[in-house]
Amino acid sequence: MSKRQEIRERRRKQQQQKKMITFGLMIVGAGLVAAALIYGSPQVSGEFHSRYMADGNAMGNPDAPVTIVEYSDYKCGHCASFAFDTEPLLEEKYINADKVYFVSRSVGDMLSSAQSVLATEASYCAGDQNLYWEVHDLVFANQSATFNQGALENLAKTAGADMDDFKTCMDSNVYSERIVQDRADAEAEGISGTPSFVITYVVNGEEVKQLLPGNYPFTSFEQTIDQAYRDMGLE
Repeated sequence: MSKRQEIRERRRKQQQQKKMITFGLMIVGAGLVAAALIYGSPQVSGEFHSRYMADGNAMGNPDAPVTIVEYSDYKCGHCASFAFDTEPLLEEKYINADKVYFVSRSVGDMLSSAQSVLATEASYCAGDQNLYWEVHDLVFANQSATFNQGALENLAKTAGADMDDFKTCMDSNVYSERIVQDRADAEAEGISGTPSFVITYVVNGEEVKQLLPGNYPFTSFEQTIDQAYRDMGLE
């Protein structure tokens, strides 16, 4: 082999080595990105608080004259606005005063994505430890994040959940049937968008049911609830 051929062969081997190193780095980088997406623990933002007479996904006195059932979606911007702006006002004026019993249910599988469904499972699993509302708050506060197993575990940990119990619940898909039932009940109520609210009370032994289909302002809830109390003679 001539000197020139030796030089060419050496350059060819060097180029081949560079390509292999570059390819190897790409594989490692892809693996790190995938691991971050699946198992990463992004920074948790937002505040959370417990609720008056919290019981799983419900809050307030179950014997209150008016019941409000919310159908929500964790990836719905209007649902987040309700959670941050209107729900605290309902808590202060009606729920904490034993006037309204409030139940939160999810229809993420009807309108949104698998991420929303997984977030619903996380909040229901947290509810087993009476931390439904804390995780509910954190999920909405971090709504723009990717809801994967690692991210939701991080939210549950921030809320104070026992992680062994939480992971067992999530891995077992304990609440998959409830989520299906949430959707079926929403469809039966004629709900096609989120958030939607079914307000129920009894007048002269007859159940009265009203639907508020949208992110109504607090004044609309005030008018509906106050009218319900007048109809029941409890003004």
